[in-house]
Amino acid sequence: MNIKGSVVIEVVKVIRKDKTGVFDKYLTGQDREIISQKILPSIWYPFETYKHCINAAFEVYAKKNPEILREWGRNAAQAAMTTLYTAYVTGRDPLTFLNKYEMIHKSFLDFSRVEVIKEKENQVLFKLHEMDPECVPFFYIIQGWLERGMELCGAKNIKLEFISKSWEGNPETTLRISWTM
Repeated sequence: MNIKGSVVIEVVKVIRKDKTGVFDKYLTGQDREIISQKILPSIWYPFETYKHCINAAFEVYAKKNPEILREWGRNAAQAAMTTLYTAYVTGRDPLTFLNKYEMIHKSFLDFSRVEVIKEKENQVLFKLHEMDPECVPFFYIIQGWLERGMELCGAKNIKLEFISKSWEGNPETTLRISWTM
């Protein structure tokens, strides 16, 4: 399981900025070796290292506040969707964006899959399959990413509610997403 450096960079910056050693207990020797090097956006890195880093940042930096990680996701979507991935939001409706999200997802992760089930007009179930349930912060980052991507497609009054959570023993994580135009 691997993740692109473009995702890893932001959390590594948070860890590197700290000089107290507060993150050391969360990281393995291999993690420290990897993050001590220049992180390149287009290179694949072990998801395990990212998981240790983001869990540490969630606990120490965000003080377990999911809203901080959701905001990271919103910021990442803003940066990506207004540059490299602009075709996914320009002239698109929110449902098309959600249905195309798996292609974006696969450009950052070499595992997991996404399923979008339309429940009714402007409402879907969004399922994340085969995601690591020990990496809870990543689900909040994805939540923020989806929210900002939908806003860029013109959605308003967006509600993203977790219906099932793999980190609570469910087979997948499911969000109910609704919006107006």
